[in-house]
Amino acid sequence: MGNGGASEEIRQRAANAYAIWPLAVLDLFREPAEATAWSRLHTRQAFVFGIAGTVAYVVLLALPLLILIAVPPLAASPTGTVWLYAAGLLADVVGAFVLLGLMLSYRARTLRGELFSIPCVTPIADRLLRIAR
Repeated sequence: MGNGGASEEIRQRAANAYAIWPLAVLDLFREPAEATAWSRLHTRQAFVFGIAGTVAYVVLLALPLLILIAVPPLAASPTGTVWLYAAGLLADVVGAFVLLGLMLSYRARTLRGELFSIPCVTPIADRLLRIAR
């Protein structure tokens, strides 16, 4: 699918929003005059992806603490606590690489001019941030 006639600069802006989602916030509130429906869709999608990824990663970071609060006998065992936080650290590293991989993949696809949807993200972006046609 094409990029709806978006210029190189607009395509670059839309792609960079996936890498650095606060850039999408700027474009949401201060949309460039030359923005196309294609670039507006990607800006909104990148914004929701960025928020969802940030929230998911914060929850992943807090997971060991949440588990210790939910399972008090585990908190009483120093060995169990250390193993839980070690597993949590491994999960944090894996989660960071997964988010980085997704972000770079979406950025590359946008640079190629593709129009795609992200499961769970695109429906939220469509519902919350409607594009005026």
